[in-house]
Amino acid sequence: MAAVFTINGKLYKVTSDDLPVDTSLNTFIRNYAHLTGTKFMCLEGGCGACIVNVKRPHPVTKKIQSFSVNSCLFSVFSCHGMEIVTIEGLGSKENGYHPVQKRLAHFNGTQCGFCSPGMVMSMYSLMDSKREDVTMSEIENSLDGNICRCTGYRPILDAFKSFACDANERLVTMCSDIEDLGTSCRVMRSENSAPCSSGNDRNEGPLKLLFKDGKHWRKVYSIEDILDIFSEIGNEPYIIVGGNTGHGVYRRKSDLSIFIDISSVEELHSHWIGSELIVGANVPLTEFRNILLQAASNSSKFKYCEEVAKHVEMIAHTAVRNVGSLAGNLSLKQQHHEFPSDLYLLLETVGAHLTITSSDGMMIKTTPQELIKMDMNKKIITNIVLPALDSVQYIFKSYKVQPRAQNAKAYVNAAFLVKLSSNKHIVNEATLCFGGIHPSFTHAAETERALVGKYLFQNDTIQEALRMLDAEINPNWELPEPHPSFRKQAALGLFYRLVWFRWNDVKKRLSCF
Repeated sequence: MAAVFTINGKLYKVTSDDLPVDTSLNTFIRNYAHLTGTKFMCLEGGCGACIVNVKRPHPVTKKIQSFSVNSCLFSVFSCHGMEIVTIEGLGSKENGYHPVQKRLAHFNGTQCGFCSPGMVMSMYSLMDSKREDVTMSEIENSLDGNICRCTGYRPILDAFKSFACDANERLVTMCSDIEDLGTSCRVMRSENSAPCSSGNDRNEGPLKLLFKDGKHWRKVYSIEDILDIFSEIGNEPYIIVGGNTGHGVYRRKSDLSIFIDISSVEELHSHWIGSELIVGANVPLTEFRNILLQAASNSSKFKYCEEVAKHVEMIAHTAVRNVGSLAGNLSLKQQHHEFPSDLYLLLETVGAHLTITSSDGMMIKTTPQELIKMDMNKKIITNIVLPALDSVQYIFKSYKVQPRAQNAKAYVNAAFLVKLSSNKHIVNEATLCFGGIHPSFTHAAETERALVGKYLFQNDTIQEALRMLDAEINPNWELPEPHPSFRKQAALGLFYRLVWFRWNDVKKRLSCF
């Protein structure tokens, strides 16, 4: 058996005799395909110099998806059935340059050039994935995982924003003398967009690879396949592989024997919108954001999902969110309690429930907070259930204090859900969750209870809540985290922002009368 995929249209078949089980796509591209335009740099998914484009069928819809990934994190054996496009496949001196490459050069958007391939591939992936024109805001957000150490962001952004449907006149004028003016994003998408055909489909069964050192790679297509492997492996150490983005945060253990690739399991990629929102646990964060916005537009009872979606955009960056899954993020929190998971905080605050399937097929319902205390050996998260919340009664807000606007872990994060009585000022229920405080701290439980029955906008209520939070929130300190006093004050400030946000909303409504 072999992992079969293409790079720039060339077919590759990789067996367990060719490479170690933990070989990254970046290593394969550079050292075996000898395409060195894709850079080897941070190996943590933090700089964007290694970004390439991936095309694969969606496990449920079977439609071809096109997106960017960090090749330094993505496993080469996860590429089975995929099409990879690198900077060389996009355009070259011999074959002619792609419009994105031309535009970057025309705007003098390169200095040392080290970041340029990743920048171009991020921009190309955005345009190739869209089914409509891109905006300047979408372009800027798509580069959230790309760092230019020469700090040449202005000409880079100007070059790419000149492709936007809402590009300003200055940018359009600047590119008026190059041949690709007026080339639409739709035209550019026609390149490298044929349906994926390089790999086996589901009907050919799971992929099984045995390596010389005794390690195994298993690609599965159903939850039953996963449970069968659990029953076979005894006590051998294993890892569930999705996008492998967690390796950029915490290095995986070196003694792992079994690698189980679940990226094509249909049940884990499905979602349903009804009286509840049910999302498969292996849905990537990018897709989860789109599902949240769809749910919010379908029903006012999921209006809060808009706020959740905004916060999801602050998790990591685009290339990580494209393959990093819900279950993967929660698993990091479960294994490393100090990890300030934004997703964990959001789900715990809104009252989401998780479905866990154990090796014997038993299904367990649990909360995110209960998950981090569980023994997850030979168990998998199968779906996440978000409740419907009346938008008239509930206030939901979330915040993140971080060292930069994008692509950073939180110093402190917080999410609040408050249910108000019919007069909209008396608190019936309160959920106050904080991250980045202490590995074992999530709920400000005493303050939650104290707020019930209180008038939210009364100064005495606010001052009492702040005093109680000051007593409850006791950050630990492990370098390089900020000082506990800073994190405590930040947490208190976030609660005050919640009250201020709601009070401004009330004032706007009163001014209408």
